[in-house]
Amino acid sequence: MTSVRAGLGRRAVLAGGMAAAGMAALARPDAAQADPVAATPVSAPAVSPADLPLTGGSQFPIGVFWPPPPTFTTPERYAEIADAGFTFLLNGNYLWDATGITYALGLAQQAGLKMLVSGDPLEVVTAGNFWIAGDPSGNRPQLSVADATVCLRAVLTTYRKYPAFAGLDLVDEPATDRFTTLAALVSIVRQVAPTVLPYVNFRRLGQPWGAWGTAGMDAPTYTRYVQEAVDTIAPSVLSYDRYPLNANGTDDPLYFQNWAIVRAAGLKANLPTWIYLQSVQYAGHRLPSAAEVAWQANVSLAYGAKGVQYFTYWTPDPSRGSGFVPAQALVTVDGHRTALYDAARALNTGWLQPAGSQLKPLVSESVVHANDTPLPVGATDFTPDDRVRRVEGDAVVLGRFRPADAADETRFLLAANRSHTTPATVRLQLHAETVARVSVFDAASGTYAPQPNPAIVDVTLDPGGAALYRLDPR
Repeated sequence: MTSVRAGLGRRAVLAGGMAAAGMAALARPDAAQADPVAATPVSAPAVSPADLPLTGGSQFPIGVFWPPPPTFTTPERYAEIADAGFTFLLNGNYLWDATGITYALGLAQQAGLKMLVSGDPLEVVTAGNFWIAGDPSGNRPQLSVADATVCLRAVLTTYRKYPAFAGLDLVDEPATDRFTTLAALVSIVRQVAPTVLPYVNFRRLGQPWGAWGTAGMDAPTYTRYVQEAVDTIAPSVLSYDRYPLNANGTDDPLYFQNWAIVRAAGLKANLPTWIYLQSVQYAGHRLPSAAEVAWQANVSLAYGAKGVQYFTYWTPDPSRGSGFVPAQALVTVDGHRTALYDAARALNTGWLQPAGSQLKPLVSESVVHANDTPLPVGATDFTPDDRVRRVEGDAVVLGRFRPADAADETRFLLAANRSHTTPATVRLQLHAETVARVSVFDAASGTYAPQPNPAIVDVTLDPGGAALYRLDPR
């Protein structure tokens, strides 16, 4: 990426508003009235992601980061979010207080949306000041496990009565020295509200292992970071952000390697993986085209993504810093929809939601790059397998999936255009010995249309586009 320094991106956008919450949250009445609990919480077992909001169910989650600000938090604006094919949002954009958040939860319910609560002042103070082994800097007041449990119980009591409430956004991009504490916070959430999603968004390849400003992680170090996060925190979803579209016109050379590492960790732990899609122009990053947003989504599907979030929906006010540019997200600072809104609506409703729902219950078996020269860092080159014997034509990313029942020999193949600037024409040659029928997914009807020749499939893809095939066994 052109810039991965601290202070840019999702973490920076979050930081400005959350800091305003301040320590006054500790005086919140609902915290004082919470039931007392034991000094050490019961170690709560993780509920399966399949039984939690967003990660469970058949609907493919498509999220909004940086929703309308308080002055635009209206039924019409939330209906506009739902109409664009989004299924949930993280509150934010100065909507941080409990009164505003609960109002937004009501609007989300009316619009058929779910919400991850982010930035509640009491939750922010709790997460920031609770260290299971003490704050190493010595600068923060010490909260005990009992204190943290009382505070999170109060937060959950405030919001869990609302049907749109899906979970808590606990921390963004934690360093490894926070993992043990985060494990305790996640356990508290599971103890108090087992059906609530405890959400954490993790760091990306190239960011520091520890304090901001230190050396960025190389691939082996990042692999350890992700594995340690999974082993220590036991998250319900493995989420990260990486914005690949650089201002100088190039693409992030580590985009696929980052995905490969996260995918492997998610499969090993049987965790769904989520990613943020770049949908805004900001420092070091260009304004995405419609094809570039689709490309990020489809490459992510090929790598096994079980959910995506847009960074950002509303344009952050340029006065925040970090190089945000007016009029360059889905909606402008002053509330006007841009061409990216229409592009996202077409993508979400016309393809991502229906295709993602097909892939959500499936297990990612492999992801390979065919005809992609030079092979990107971290990518796996195509080699013939028991279903696909040859791939001719342009470069594509092939994601292969199987049903959750390992005994089911049906396979699904997602072919994603490697390019977001040019169309791709590809011929897939399949093994007649193992593939009896090939059907292509029609997103408009939600059905699969049989192809005339199960041995040869000709694929034409728009820039950034993809096609999904079902391979029935012989």
